[in-house]
Order: sequence, then structure tokens, then C-alpha cells
Amino acid sequence: MQSANSPDRTPEAQAASQLPAGTPAWITPELVALTIRVWQPFYDSPLTVADAVTMLGNVSRLFGVLSREPCHETVRRPGAGQ
Repeated sequence: MQSANSPDRTPEAQAASQLPAGTPAWITPELVALTIRVWQPFYDSPLTVADAVTMLGNVSRLFGVLSREPCHETVRRPGAGQ
């Protein structure tokens, strides 16, 4: 029988059993596993389920900021005399 920390468990199985409490419903074990598979090649140490949930939450917040109503504030540009 494999333990929860066994390296040969699939990311899906690990994610399903380890989603942190309070994880939004849209973050599924499959999405966490996909996130780990996509990003793991760019990290030296193994990514955890908590790492993937944090990454997904940060991207969600970024999209929230970028999708807000456009700001109609005038941005001052430096002129010749500045």
C-alpha cells in the first residue's frame, strides 16, 4: 500500500487527498495536477499541492485585477519642459 507521500502516487491522487481546507470549489484536483505537471519542469524542488493552489489563486487575483472596469483617469505624460 502506498503512503500519501509516496513519490509514485499520481499528482491527481495526491491533489484529491490533499486540497487544503478553504480551497475554492473551482480549484479541482485535476486542475491542481495539471498545474503541477505544467510548472514542475521550471522548478528544482518538487511542487506541492499547496504550491499549485497558491499559484492558481494568484493567477485568479491577477485576472480579477486585469478584468476590472477600465480606469478613465488621465495619466500625465512628461512634457518637453519637465
